Amino acid sequence: MAVNKSKVCVGFIVLGVLSTFFGIILVFVGPVIINDQVVKNTMIDPKNELSYTMWKDLPVPFFMSVYFFNILNPKEVLKGEKPMVEERGPYVYRKYCRKENITFHPNSTVSYREYRRYSFEPSMSVGNESDVVTIPNMLVLGAAVMLEDLPSGVLFLISSTFKFFKEGPFLTKTVGELMWGYDSDLVEFLSTYLPGMLPSSGKFGLFLDFNNSNTGLF
Repeated sequence: MAVNKSKVCVGFIVLGVLSTFFGIILVFVGPVIINDQVVKNTMIDPKNELSYTMWKDLPVPFFMSVYFFNILNPKEVLKGEKPMVEERGPYVYRKYCRKENITFHPNSTVSYREYRRYSFEPSMSVGNESDVVTIPNMLVLGAAVMLEDLPSGVLFLISSTFKFFKEGPFLTKTVGELMWGYDSDLVEFLSTYLPGMLPSSGKFGLFLDFNNSNTGLF
């Protein structure tokens, strides 16, 4: 029994020494190994097909939910009554991102352009892009706020311009038009005489410049 106990003690001592030895090695070598693996798996390198593909074309789906508050009594509101609204939506869009014009530089940096595209998801939405809603006219209300300090003569001229183009305080359009743009004679007129303030395409929409566009050079 005494022999067996001594062997067990020796075994524990050897095990303790080995554990201490490998523990000391891991203290110094472990961070180096971890750092090396992090660099290998996060470095943007076409040779690393998996990580490069995941970086270039994000596999994780992104979704955007949009709600509109439809004004049910626009004519009555103009007469001073309180607005009656109903929530419409969500209208859900999936966002796709891809990187193009990818260039690797000698200083270990990379430049690219990221393009984005939004696709309507009917199965996740309550409603369709063809739904018609009435909302405040952002063009008219925005102009009213920006130009409120101008002389009365100028304000009268601007008001006459809105009336000429039949732009009132409320706007009735489909969800698709409000999201991605609709033809506006007023926008086309303003972009001609006030270039740079509004889209030159003659269209106006909440996300007009977001779909099928890029975010610039990175």
